[in-house]
Amino acid sequence: MIAPRTTSVIDLHHPVLWVGIALFSAGAARLVPTVYTALVTEPALGLLAFSLWTAYGVVAGLLIYRFEMFERRSMRTTSVAYLSGAILVAGIAMVAAPAMHGVLASLRGEPSSWDSAIAAPLVEEPLKMLVVVALAMIPGARVRSASDGLFFGVFVGLGFQVTENFLYSTQWSAQGADASVVLQTFVLRGFVTGLWSHATYTAITGAAVGYFFGSVSSPVRRWSVLLGSLGAAMLLHGFFNSPLIQLGTVPTAIIKGIPVLILALATLRWVHLRERRALHLDARDLVPDEHVSAVDFASLESRRERRRNRRAVAERFGPVAALAFARFQRAQLDALITAHDDGVGSVRYNQAIQELEHARRALEFAQESSSTGAPPRRPSAPEPTRPTREATATQEIPASRDGGSTPREGAPDQRADADR
Repeated sequence: MIAPRTTSVIDLHHPVLWVGIALFSAGAARLVPTVYTALVTEPALGLLAFSLWTAYGVVAGLLIYRFEMFERRSMRTTSVAYLSGAILVAGIAMVAAPAMHGVLASLRGEPSSWDSAIAAPLVEEPLKMLVVVALAMIPGARVRSASDGLFFGVFVGLGFQVTENFLYSTQWSAQGADASVVLQTFVLRGFVTGLWSHATYTAITGAAVGYFFGSVSSPVRRWSVLLGSLGAAMLLHGFFNSPLIQLGTVPTAIIKGIPVLILALATLRWVHLRERRALHLDARDLVPDEHVSAVDFASLESRRERRRNRRAVAERFGPVAALAFARFQRAQLDALITAHDDGVGSVRYNQAIQELEHARRALEFAQESSSTGAPPRRPSAPEPTRPTREATATQEIPASRDGGSTPREGAPDQRADADR
């Protein structure tokens, strides 16, 4: 694994960043005049559409950001991913998609209802995937696993989705539609089809990009996963745009979205199992037990378990201790993740351990100060719910995709390769 020169995606020494800036500028040069014209032509409706879709992107982005299972990723890298989808990809697609439509029309001799089912996936899905590839090539972005790729892929797709939906809304406005049509478009494209739109497609391809760059599996396997996911996303996108199944707008959108949702959920499950297994191995073999042991990770491996343990702490020691315990849980996860990404003894790992010790002392103080008068104790999950050390040692770990192996200290990407 390449050690980053900086801890940020903004690495001015990396050529990929400058290529991205050039393409971003080209996309903005094509997109901004269109947005400006839409706002000037119908100011009220244009502003309404702009406000609705901007709010949609912000709220959806915050919800997704909070939905992360284990890791809090860089907000700067997340913003770069979102803006790249919203401006870079959208602007370039405004040129490339009509060109692809022209190519298809020239091949057939006349336009077809299938053109959008072919042209849009061929242009949009590779462009969005390439943004995640670019992030993975910049070490400071820290795209080191399928989980990282999926996360940033969601934000690339979400950004593109917001811009595309805004442009669709303004098209209706330019044709004389009133505010009700803009609102209907917002509901249809934001909520009815929003679950299986561009964010979902790019989540699938993004997970494959993270796997490709983070895994040490054979090149054949990595290329197969990468190209297979791109092909699947293009096929699902094409199916959604196709004239097949005409049962009304909403029923058709739901039926066509079912395969997309199934594949997205399967991808999400695969990614979570891989990450959970790898962190379990890190806790068992890499991080000293006095910081985070495999037994400790058993109480951290799911949101349900973490919430239940916080409730148990709240019932015994009060709400202040529960907040301190939540901080301690976060610090334990951060210690595992930094040990995995940068290695035990790295600067980031040492900082994470310092925060872990601060969180431990804060929790002990909150317990001591609680109304129960309980003495300070090492914070942990409630004893009845935690497995014994012996049980953890023999606990069956979820099977990997092709076996995997016990990680070694200093291995290039244990989290990515736990399910090689």
